[in-house]
Amino acid sequence: MQVHLPTSMLQILLLEDDPVDHELIEATLKNNGIESNLIRVAYRQDFLKCLNTRLPDLILADYILPEFDGIAALELAKAICPEVPFILVSGVLGEEQAIDALKRGATDYVLKQRLERLIPAIQRTWRESQERQERQKVTKALKQTDDLLRAIVDASPVSIITLNRQQRVMTWNTTAEELYGWQAKAVIDHTLPLIPKAQQEYFDCCFSRTLENNRVSNQDFQHQKRDGSLIDVSLSLAPLHDADDNIYGVVMTTVDNTIRKQVEAQRLALLAQERAARTVAETANRVKDEFLAVLSHELRTPLNAIVGWIKLIQKGNLSPTILQRALDTIERNAAAQTQLIEDLLDISRIIRGQVSLNIQPVDVIALIQTTNDTLRPAAEAKSIQIKLDLVTPLDRILADPNRLQQVFWNLLSNAIKFTPPSGKVTVQINLIDSLLQIQVVDSGIGIAPDFLPYVFEYFRQADGSTTRSQGGLGLGLAITRHLVELHGGTIHVSSSGLGQGSTFTIILPMRVAQANNEFSQKQVESDLSLQGVKAIVVDDDIDARELMTFVLEQQGAKVKSAGNVQEALSLLNQFQPDVLISDIGMPDEDGYTFLQTIRSLPNYQLCNIPAVALTAYAREEDRQRALEVGYQTHLVKPFDPSEVITIIHQLAQHKLKS
Repeated sequence: MQVHLPTSMLQILLLEDDPVDHELIEATLKNNGIESNLIRVAYRQDFLKCLNTRLPDLILADYILPEFDGIAALELAKAICPEVPFILVSGVLGEEQAIDALKRGATDYVLKQRLERLIPAIQRTWRESQERQERQKVTKALKQTDDLLRAIVDASPVSIITLNRQQRVMTWNTTAEELYGWQAKAVIDHTLPLIPKAQQEYFDCCFSRTLENNRVSNQDFQHQKRDGSLIDVSLSLAPLHDADDNIYGVVMTTVDNTIRKQVEAQRLALLAQERAARTVAETANRVKDEFLAVLSHELRTPLNAIVGWIKLIQKGNLSPTILQRALDTIERNAAAQTQLIEDLLDISRIIRGQVSLNIQPVDVIALIQTTNDTLRPAAEAKSIQIKLDLVTPLDRILADPNRLQQVFWNLLSNAIKFTPPSGKVTVQINLIDSLLQIQVVDSGIGIAPDFLPYVFEYFRQADGSTTRSQGGLGLGLAITRHLVELHGGTIHVSSSGLGQGSTFTIILPMRVAQANNEFSQKQVESDLSLQGVKAIVVDDDIDARELMTFVLEQQGAKVKSAGNVQEALSLLNQFQPDVLISDIGMPDEDGYTFLQTIRSLPNYQLCNIPAVALTAYAREEDRQRALEVGYQTHLVKPFDPSEVITIIHQLAQHKLKS
C-alpha cells in the first residue's frame, strides 16, 4: 500500500534530552523529504503541557530521560491522546524492553544505531493511522445509517410492520397506527389483525415465499381497519435476516419500498467494509502479539547448548567420545528448529524491509561444495546422484556468504526433497559476459504449468499428494527470491510439467572482490581451575544441563545435576555444594521459588550457598528479580563458558574466604 504523508507540515513531539540526537533525527526527517515541525522537550512537565495544548501528529520518545523514561511517557500519552502514534527512538532499548513497550501500546521502536529505520517506521505508522481513521469513519457512518434508518421508520409516511415467523407483530410504526387505528401496544405480540378471511390464503402463500428468502413487491391487497372497514393497499414483503443470515421474520410495508431498500443497501455495504477492515486489523495484531511473545525465549533456549558446545569444540582438546556427543547435541537442537524459525524470521524481516546484507568477498565454488557436503547424506539416503559442474578457477565475488549459502541450501535441498529415489541433481555454474549463472537441475516430480507463476510466492505450495506428504510452510523459495534480488540478481524456474523435473536458474552480477589475505580469529581461553569446587546444576533442559556439567568438569569441578527443583533439594544435604547454578523457567517450580526455599533453610552453610541464575529470560526486570531473591549473578543463555568459569571461580573463592 502506498503511504501518503500529510501535505501540510507534520507536527512531531520529540522527547529527547540530547541535542545531538535531536539534530540527527531532524536531519534524517528532512533528508528523506518529511517536512515537520519538530518540538523537542525533555521533562515530564513540558511533555504534559504540549499534550494538553495541541495534540501532535506523532510522538518520538527516547527511552531514558532526565525525570522519567519512555514507558512512563507512553502511559501518559495513552491516557491523554491514545490515537496519537508513539515510536520509541533509543540507543539502549533491549529486546525485552521493546516487546514490553509494544505490548503497552507503542506503535514501533527504532534503535538510534539504525536510524535509517525511522523513516519506514513513520511511514508505516502513518499508514496504520490512516487505516484506523478510515475504520472510525466507517463505524461512524454505520451509526449514522442506523439512526437514519430508525428515523425513516419513525417518520415514514407509509406503514411499516415487522412480523415474526408465526405472523405475530414485532413492531408497528406511527403511520400504521394512524392508518389502521390500532395503537402499537395493542397489537405487539399479537397475530396480525389486518387480513380479511377472503385473502388470508393468498397472504399466507406470499408470507411463506418470503420466509424462503423471496421478496413480494407491490401486491394489491385489501386490509381491514380497527373499525371493520376495508382499504386497498399495495403490499410488499421482505425477509429479515439475523447476524448469521437466518430469516427470523418479515417486514411488511403498504407502499413502494424503494427508499428503504436504498438505505439498507448502503448499510450492508458499510457493514461489509467495516467487517473486512476489522478482520485485517485483528489478524495482523494477533500475528504480531504471538510473534513477539515467544520470540526471545524460544530463540535463546535451543541456542544455549549449540553455542556452548561450539565454543568448546573451537578450543579443541576434546576426546572423540565427547566431540561426538557435542556434534549430536548441536544437530539435535539445530535441525528441529533452525529452518522453521529462520524462515519465519526472514519472512518477518522481508515484510518489514529489514533484511540487510553483510557484503564481503565470497568463494561461490566453496559455498556450493560446502552445501553439497552438508546435504550429501540426505541425497545418499535416497540414492540420488549429485553432479557439480563448476567453472574453475572463479574469482571471489562481493556478496553475503551466509545469505548466498541459504539460497544454495534452499534450492539444493528442495531438489533432493522432490526428486524420487535413484534420481539425479546437477548444479552448474557458467560465466555469461559479466554475469554469473547458477542452475540447479533435477529429475524430480516437476511443476504443473498452471502453478509455475506462483512458485516464489509466500505460503504457496502446489496441490497434490506428493507435496502434502512432504509438508513445509512454503517459505523457502519466497525467501530465496528476495535474497537473490537483494544481491542484484534474478531467479526463475522452468519445468516441462509433472514428472519432467525442474530447473532453477540464478543470475548474479559478477562483482569481483579484491584479494584480501587478512583474517582474524577470536579465541576464548580460560586457565582458571575449579579443582575441588563442588557444584549443583539445575535445568529441565537435558542438553543445557549436560553442557554446563561438562564445562565445569573440564576445569576440575565435581558436579551433580538435577532436572527439577525437587531433585536439586534432595541433592543439597547429600552433596553440600560450594556453588549452585540454576535455570529460572522450569515446570512445577521455577528458579525464583527454588532459591527462596534454600535461603530459608535452617542450615547456615546451605542457606548461604552462592547461586548463579542461568536463564533465557533476559529482561532487566528478570535480572533485578533474580538478584532480589538472592542470586549473586544473572547470566543469559546462550552463555560464554569462559565467563561462567570465571564467575564460578570467583564465587567459590569468596565462599572459601568467608
